[in-house]
Amino acid sequence: MKMNCHESFIGIDVSKEWLDIAIGEKCFRINQDIEEIDAFINKHLRVGNVELCVLENTGGYERLMVERLIKANLKVHKAHASRVREFAKASGMLAKTDRLDAYVLSAYGKFVEREATLVEINPAHQQLKDLRGRYEQIKEMLHGEQCRYQTPVDEGVKSSIGKVMKVLKKELERIQEEIECHLKKDAFLRQRQQILCSMKGVGKVISQALVIDLPELGRLSRKKIAALVGVAPMNQQSGKRKGYASIQQGRSEVRRMLYVGALVAVRHNKVMKEFYERLLAAGKRPKIGLVAVMRKMLVTLNAMVRDGKEWEAA
Repeated sequence: MKMNCHESFIGIDVSKEWLDIAIGEKCFRINQDIEEIDAFINKHLRVGNVELCVLENTGGYERLMVERLIKANLKVHKAHASRVREFAKASGMLAKTDRLDAYVLSAYGKFVEREATLVEINPAHQQLKDLRGRYEQIKEMLHGEQCRYQTPVDEGVKSSIGKVMKVLKKELERIQEEIECHLKKDAFLRQRQQILCSMKGVGKVISQALVIDLPELGRLSRKKIAALVGVAPMNQQSGKRKGYASIQQGRSEVRRMLYVGALVAVRHNKVMKEFYERLLAAGKRPKIGLVAVMRKMLVTLNAMVRDGKEWEAA
């Protein structure tokens, strides 16, 4: 293995049935089994010898390993898949196998050691995250049915689509009520949602998304929170060429919610409306202006949550 892998940075490639774990120059494969995972951690991963464990988000398959690592008091970082792949290419690692990916994640952990965001396990928050994920899945299903309803089809088929739409809408309402019920039971999350909703442009649905999908809110600097969500403009400049700055990557689900909030804020929030109008008067395109409003809203909300203060228009 050519890549420089430090033994204190553990790379874990996750698949449905097994885990490939790189420790220094060695790579182990174990099954996705709680007893086998615990036995491996007890034998090979001890607190004091391990600086950071790095894996990618695999849509839930990584959850068991993350839970067992954190229970063993080990630090865990979920790496962004595209960033890891770019790091691998820059390191000359063009091939891709489970074993090689584990080595890449190990080296990547050493590379991002100081900037790595650590994963924290909160059962209540995880339950909310699962409900929120299900909400988005049903919402996508409803959108598909709505599109099909608009197409010229047999009346019997259209009636069937209509019935399914009613069921999906009812289920969306039920899940949203369940999410709201969970938030009200948790004093910390309830207070956080109350602070967020005090800004005009942030309603119940948007505040739910921010509380659940952006737990880092209030804990990071304005630059880091903007970059995490993906509303920080990235300059495009080379030599004499100067392209438009654009937003990249980040948490798309949070960004979508902020976009909806910005559309409301530029109409009903005096501060954001004036800010948006100044940008337009300066020659900025409307969409660029909305992205700027999204960033301003996020940075302001971040400060509000950090200080525990509700919105003050003054």
